[in-house]
Amino acid sequence: MKIGDRVKQFLGIEHYSSYVEDYFELSNVRSSIYLSCVIISLELWMIISAVVRHLSGSSRRTPEWLFKHLTSYVVLLAAGLIMLIYALLYIKNKKRVKKAGGIIYALFSVIAIGFGIYISYLDYVKGEQFITLITMSIFVFCFIVWRPIHTISFLTVAFLVFVNICHKVIPASYATKVNLFIIWIALLMSAISAYHQKIKEAHKDERLEANNNLLLKLSISDEVTGISNMTYFRGQTIELLKNKKIDFTKKIFLFLDIEHFKYYNDKYGFWEGNNFLKNFAQLVEKTFSGSIVAHFSNDNFVIFTDDDGIQEKLDVLRKEIVNPDFEIKMSLKTGAYRPESRDCLPVVACDHARYACYSIKKHYDRDYCEYDSSMAKDFYRKQYIINNLDAAIENEYIKVYYQPVIDAVSGNLCGAEALARWNDPTYGFLSPADFIETLEEYHMIHKLDMFVVRRVCRDLAEAKEKHNRIVPVSLNFSRLDFEYIDLAQEVEKNVSEHKIDKGCIHVEITESALTENSEGLQTSLRELRSSGHSLWLDDFGSGYSGLNVLKEYDFDMMKIDMKFLSNFDSNEKAKTLLKNIVILAKDLGMKTLSEGVETEEAREFLKSIGCEHMQGYLFGRPMPVEELVAKIQSGVYHIA
Repeated sequence: MKIGDRVKQFLGIEHYSSYVEDYFELSNVRSSIYLSCVIISLELWMIISAVVRHLSGSSRRTPEWLFKHLTSYVVLLAAGLIMLIYALLYIKNKKRVKKAGGIIYALFSVIAIGFGIYISYLDYVKGEQFITLITMSIFVFCFIVWRPIHTISFLTVAFLVFVNICHKVIPASYATKVNLFIIWIALLMSAISAYHQKIKEAHKDERLEANNNLLLKLSISDEVTGISNMTYFRGQTIELLKNKKIDFTKKIFLFLDIEHFKYYNDKYGFWEGNNFLKNFAQLVEKTFSGSIVAHFSNDNFVIFTDDDGIQEKLDVLRKEIVNPDFEIKMSLKTGAYRPESRDCLPVVACDHARYACYSIKKHYDRDYCEYDSSMAKDFYRKQYIINNLDAAIENEYIKVYYQPVIDAVSGNLCGAEALARWNDPTYGFLSPADFIETLEEYHMIHKLDMFVVRRVCRDLAEAKEKHNRIVPVSLNFSRLDFEYIDLAQEVEKNVSEHKIDKGCIHVEITESALTENSEGLQTSLRELRSSGHSLWLDDFGSGYSGLNVLKEYDFDMMKIDMKFLSNFDSNEKAKTLLKNIVILAKDLGMKTLSEGVETEEAREFLKSIGCEHMQGYLFGRPMPVEELVAKIQSGVYHIA
């Protein structure tokens, strides 16, 4: 710190924050309450004492003396009363009229010091000590905290005035001057020390207040967007719903989803992405002014608002999202839920609104959807699936079925695909499309897939122990499996534990799962392939990036999506595409397997174009392992 800054700091002429100013004001107010009470008590006692002594005749003072002294007592008493009234009003009503307070403190100080000079002058003339001036100086400069520059100026002037007045009547002795100087120094030191102690306390409290405010802000606001977080949102909405003055039937929960925002992040970076979210959040708060708005997660926001004028407000937000200046074309999907009672839980309401929003994500002509009774059934089924997955695995409500894979040339059984089937005691047979999609949505699919791995390895081990002929089994994996577990390690652990030949476990992953070029996923697939597992590309042709996938990854088998065989007889284009896909696969060193084969015509065509393997209802539906073994043993299926 520079010398000039240190001098300013010592003299108290630096700029203070409003918090420090308020801290000093409140400190002086509290001190002035005690000080004014002492002053009032002393002056009342002096007035009563002087009057009683004069009336009793015990005092030899003249009426003129009595008048002057009573006048000075009353003036100081009045100053004390004024300061006390101001302080009490400030404490009670938190009145922060700083100018009024400053004037009152200055007036009281002038009166108190003037009183001290006057009384001490009279005592000095009589040969007595100047105790009153010292007492008043302590009251003014040690109870009330002044900036050092004011203390030095005011106290110095007061003592010089006193010395000059006294000197004109009776010249002060050297000892008197020294005593006055020592008292002046002591008072200055005490006052300045009190000031610096107080300023340290003020700055310390200011830092604590700032930290508390920051912690409070962090506890109720979102770090990325700056608006409310979900903790605050839930608390506020519960209070509103419980408030009987508010008609909850006219309220609605909204869930906003910015579609394709991930691509915006990928292109412009997370910094720009966060700026976009922050600006969008501010727009949401402005557009839905008076509503409770919060950042839900990622590119999702929730709103609790009145149900009138919603579409107009959402249109304002869509104009910001659907911006022709953006290279990334984004859109805004909104799900809504109307609370059915005051006991509605915000977390449940937001889940319902989110469910409604996600139900239209693939519908490009719909931007808004309200949660209804039909969705409620789907929602509760999904919740049931999530909550009961572990129990279903443990109680074997979920079983592994095997669908045969046939060699196109020989017609022999050359493999099987492992598929999960859930026969639930409450819902009955659950569609794989329902529970697999749900488990992927809630990032629980790895639990199911690892169960299938364990069960397939166990079934193969049992067949080996019984000396039954076995065929390789292909297992389907989700992209999420590679994110939540070390898939290569888990597969290897189960294969080793059951002493299964690695060539008996084929790894299938869908084309759509490979659209995100994940380095971790590529590494895992390379590990699986290099360790001896055959790698299969499932559902080729179902997505939009099949050729790019073929360029980036190495596969042993291409499974052609069954959609190519729909309307097979009447669709010549499908035959042309199938023929060229098989040629492409062979050129890339891959074998081919066509799914969805249901007719002899399709079988013969696929065989004629060189497709090596087939799978479909023509050869058999998915079946329990016992049924597959029985059919092999009875000769329905032959193993080459």
